[in-house]
Amino acid sequence: MSNLFSLNPSSSFPSLSPLTPPKKFSFWKAKPTFQLKKPALVTSVLSTKTDPQIPQSVQTFWQWLCDEGVVSSKTPVKPGVVPEGLGLVATRDIAKNEVVLEVPKRFWINPDAAAASEIGSVCSGLKPWIAVALFLLTEKSREDSKWKFYFEILPQSTDSTIFWSDEELAELQGTQLLSTTLGVKEYVQNEFLKVEAEVILPNQKLFPSPITLDEFFWAFGILRSRAFSRLRNQNLVVIPFADLTVGIWIRSTTVTL
Repeated sequence: MSNLFSLNPSSSFPSLSPLTPPKKFSFWKAKPTFQLKKPALVTSVLSTKTDPQIPQSVQTFWQWLCDEGVVSSKTPVKPGVVPEGLGLVATRDIAKNEVVLEVPKRFWINPDAAAASEIGSVCSGLKPWIAVALFLLTEKSREDSKWKFYFEILPQSTDSTIFWSDEELAELQGTQLLSTTLGVKEYVQNEFLKVEAEVILPNQKLFPSPITLDEFFWAFGILRSRAFSRLRNQNLVVIPFADLTVGIWIRSTTVTL
């Protein structure tokens, strides 16, 4: 399934939001964390054993979350393979307004994290999404990155049409989707050429690993498919673990609203 896009000329960042069900969130201002609460009582009989289909990289990521205190034996969800791919499944009953997950702000990937990093000095004048994209790519290239295990579970591409081959795009001939896709690809390419000339090449000490157009497209795709917007005054933020919650999947369940 492809994501449907709309290109907003008035925005500095094209709107490429996938058509996914909205989530309900609750936040406590006193804590610099992201919280997701379940809006209804959910009863599940899913086994708490690790799904044998889960890749080793995901198991390592989950162990990292445990080591960092993000998840524990009380966490009511675990990673699992769902129809859309990798997601979270309930391991027990989840009551209405119960906190399902909580992610400390120190793990958020956003413009603030980019500004506080080694490349922060050259990101101050960039569009927020470009600064975060560069931050993603530089951190991904580091063996000692805080987010190392998170990066290892990210896909090489998304199902967005910007990653389709020429042959696949030819099947969209004459559609608005093709026109929008080509417009977005041109936009991203132009932004890359600009930031490459103005930021990356003049500061090669900060970017020791060359950043390619394909890598820049990858970062763009990750942000469009996983970033939250308008979250606690955050215009753009990727939250590891929380980005698996397109829907909390419940197997063999009854749901009481």
